[in-house]
Amino acid sequence: MSRIIFPVWGDLKQIYRDPMLIICLAGPLALVLALRFGVPAVSGLLLQNLGFELSPYYELIMSFALLLVPLILGCMAGFMILDERDENMIQYFAVTPLTKRGYLGYRLGFVVILTVIYSLLLLTFSGLIPLRLGNILLLLPMLSLEAPMFALFLTAFASNKIEGLALSKGASILVLTPLIVFFVQSPWQYLGGIIPCFWPVRTFLSGSSLSLAWCALLAAAGTAMHVVCLRYLVQWFLLRAD
Repeated sequence: MSRIIFPVWGDLKQIYRDPMLIICLAGPLALVLALRFGVPAVSGLLLQNLGFELSPYYELIMSFALLLVPLILGCMAGFMILDERDENMIQYFAVTPLTKRGYLGYRLGFVVILTVIYSLLLLTFSGLIPLRLGNILLLLPMLSLEAPMFALFLTAFASNKIEGLALSKGASILVLTPLIVFFVQSPWQYLGGIIPCFWPVRTFLSGSSLSLAWCALLAAAGTAMHVVCLRYLVQWFLLRAD
């Protein structure tokens, strides 16, 4: 139990000291509230003043939000890892009972749990798009794996937190993936399948038009893609941490 309590307590202190980490932790909740209350209000104003109907684009808006949650939380975890690497804390954990792999498992597991919680809130509380329980369960594995992917991407290619911040801005381009799925007609859109973010968006947008079985096939392909990418990034991280 002490192996878990010690890093959790350290995380709380680290987040408390860094306003950017506080923003990252609270950001997904603010996003959920914006979707729940802000989007319908804006939609009403647009319809009343400009005659523009926003509701046909609710699925697109939700797609952006679904990718933002793991991006924000993954960047938070990545910044924390970069801080700890700069302070040689990872080498310290390597000689404790936690071990280096245990540290990485904890750090990634922590952000996976947060992503699942926030994604569930987003999918169930936002109220924009009604979803079947089966579709929600298909989305969660992919979304939960994206956060550690973003975290490890930062730590794999950034030498410090400043570089990590710059990389996080570049990675945010991936949030535009829903534009491919929403506006490009099949089968050309599947060229975007080389991007892991494509698959949760494709699965989500297929929920209203395809059967649950087809959505499950999409989710299986997407989950496999995420697992392969995550495994590669974990190996890269462990090599750099040595």
